[in-house]
Amino acid sequence: MTPENTQRLFERFDHLYRGRYLPPTQNRMSEGFDCGDGWYDLICELSEQIEAHCRAYAEATDLIVVQVKQKFGELRFYVRPRILAVEEMIEAAREKSRRTCELTGQPGVRCFRDEYYCTLSPEKAQELGFRLVQSASQ
Repeated sequence: MTPENTQRLFERFDHLYRGRYLPPTQNRMSEGFDCGDGWYDLICELSEQIEAHCRAYAEATDLIVVQVKQKFGELRFYVRPRILAVEEMIEAAREKSRRTCELTGQPGVRCFRDEYYCTLSPEKAQELGFRLVQSASQ
């Protein structure tokens, strides 16, 4: 993600991403968001949901994001402590990321190139030399 979008998320959700000030051995947010700008809105929406939950429930007051990245073409969003309601929000965002181009935010499909998987719009996949992953039903 670009430094500008990273900074926007850090400023808007300062408490949630406070781990960015910790060493990488304790929290990976000091490295920023390891994904494309196409997921900015998805991450912003998820952050809003998690912050609202944290304000409403005392059990979640100390929740902190420890890492946000792309892996195998989907969003990975890790928090501590793990709270079931928050994990369900994260899973819903992960599912949406599987259908959202990581670079453009447009509808996307899972693609691969050189054993690297990502979710891209068909146009971006072609432009960057990625092939579509065939589903099990094909």
